[in-house]
Amino acid sequence: MTKKILQFRNLAIIVLIVECLILFGLYLILGSPLIFGFAMYALIKNMILFVLYVYMTYLYETNTLSVSEALNNDAKNAFLFGGIGLIQYDENRNIVWTSDLFKELNINIIGVKLLEWQPHLASLFEDEDIRIIDVKGRKFEAYNSQESKLIYLKDVSQFLSLQQDYLDQQVCMAYITIDNYEETLENADEPKKALIQSKSRQTVVDWAYSNGIIIRRFKSGGYLAFFNERIYRKQVENKFAILDVFKEMSDELDEVMTLSIGIGRDSRVLRELDEMASAALNLTYSRGGDQVAVKSGDGRVRFFGGNSDTFEKSNKVKARVISQSLSGLIKNADQVYVMGHKNSDLDSFGASLGVAKLAQGYGKNAKIIVDFDSIEQKTKDVALFVKSDVGYKDLIISPTDALEHINKDTLLIVVDNHKPSLAISKLLLERVKNKVVIDHHRRGEEFIEAPVLTYLEPAASSTVELIVELCQYQNIQFKINELDATVMYAGMLVDTNYFKQRVGVGTFQSAAYLKDLQANVMQAYEFLEDSYKETLQKLSITQTAYQYNSFILIAVANEENEYTRTMLAKASNSLLDVSGIKASFTIGKVSKNIVGISARSSQKINVQVIMENMGGGGHFSMAAAQFTDMSIEAVRCLLEEKITEYLDDRGEL
Repeated sequence: MTKKILQFRNLAIIVLIVECLILFGLYLILGSPLIFGFAMYALIKNMILFVLYVYMTYLYETNTLSVSEALNNDAKNAFLFGGIGLIQYDENRNIVWTSDLFKELNINIIGVKLLEWQPHLASLFEDEDIRIIDVKGRKFEAYNSQESKLIYLKDVSQFLSLQQDYLDQQVCMAYITIDNYEETLENADEPKKALIQSKSRQTVVDWAYSNGIIIRRFKSGGYLAFFNERIYRKQVENKFAILDVFKEMSDELDEVMTLSIGIGRDSRVLRELDEMASAALNLTYSRGGDQVAVKSGDGRVRFFGGNSDTFEKSNKVKARVISQSLSGLIKNADQVYVMGHKNSDLDSFGASLGVAKLAQGYGKNAKIIVDFDSIEQKTKDVALFVKSDVGYKDLIISPTDALEHINKDTLLIVVDNHKPSLAISKLLLERVKNKVVIDHHRRGEEFIEAPVLTYLEPAASSTVELIVELCQYQNIQFKINELDATVMYAGMLVDTNYFKQRVGVGTFQSAAYLKDLQANVMQAYEFLEDSYKETLQKLSITQTAYQYNSFILIAVANEENEYTRTMLAKASNSLLDVSGIKASFTIGKVSKNIVGISARSSQKINVQVIMENMGGGGHFSMAAAQFTDMSIEAVRCLLEEKITEYLDDRGEL
């Protein structure tokens, strides 16, 4: 009999007794024969009800059996049929008894320590969670009743198998495009063009068919593919080897073509898969192509590939369209603010200066936002030099002043950055509705929310190069004077390591354009000159360098000193000049609790991938990362681990 039934029985008996007592009490007080009749009626009625209740209780108890009574000798078969197992252990966690399931599995573990048999059960003594364990190839849910010292096991092999089959059959969707395909065909004669078309198509289609992928071409050099999760995991395991296979085919043709693949997964809605695949493909474009971007239903993004540097694309149409769109936004704005990134370098400041002059050409009140508490020293010196010039009065303002003067018609142009976490002012990003992003970094998962215009071109050497390109397509005459051009030229020098890295035809065209505007090249170099103290600092860092895997140098700065990020970058650049070195890394403290890494490489190692795996980012050949509350030694060990993983993935160990 359950507790609730017992409680109801006791309450009913009390009510019946109270009813009789009340009626007989009234009779004794009043002496009325009528009340005596009611009292006798109630007594007889309640006695009958009590007898009936006792009888019904008897019937319930005689017809209700415990599980053990009902099963009797069939309990063994019931547990075996349900895949239920029991393990009893003593206070020392030695197994003292097991149920018949273990005999059926031919497992004798009596006398064995529980955690020696199944180490994964240790967590069951820390909390009351359920664990999945493997017993002779079968999966069991395990639960620990510490009070009774019993481990309960339930066979869930079939359920997990069905669950895995369900997950394996989830549909994935992919967009696949050939980078530089149209440009390659344009420059080929007819026989070569036919060969390029057939070889590229055959390579992609053969890969798809050999892996069970449904693929259809939707445009020239573009394919739509469908496959399931099992096939996706297989591609993840082999690091999407199709990227390298296609590149090898391209090299055999003596052409520069790569693949960009955007994948949408983890959704049962086809429209959502299409949107995620399309967004992922755009991510690969903004990161320079030759890679796979995978966007999942939970919003996570994974990247694979990216083993080749971005190649320069001569897309003047795109630049002209962006330029015209930008001019339209400037015309409709009440005021224009230009903002770079934290720890601003000369590329960030030079690009900001160029955009501000463009906005002024349209008669707009343009301001450059500079945080002098978060800026590289050389950039700070140049910014103060510009600010002191009478022609630049009130051009440079602080983030605080900018916040006080914004309105609904303010246009905020973000240059040399697309990540909110790196913005000079996050509040400005949040409060200004109309935002433009112009950047040359490979796009990461983090991105400024809802910009009205985005121009990301990772093939560009610098943001200054992009700004110069946009300026050349404007329909108005605006003044970029000698100082403007000189600062912008210095920005290009910084991001190209004095025209040694990441340079293309467009880079020199932009430099020539600035020179035509009377850029003082000597002064630009003077902006970047190191003092005697800085030179000694750089030498003290580089002399700590050691070889790692013969073609990599790692320098570790003195832990007692703090260095600027620029100094770490300069040390890495110097190390890269050593013969036979493909990549260089410099580790050092940039503040009391922050350790930074500056990474540089030739065209053979993607330091961006290595830095992204450490929480940083950048370009193929120029990247960085930083760590809070970690020792330099811990960062060094982590760096070596990530370098090893990178080289191992590419078979270079």
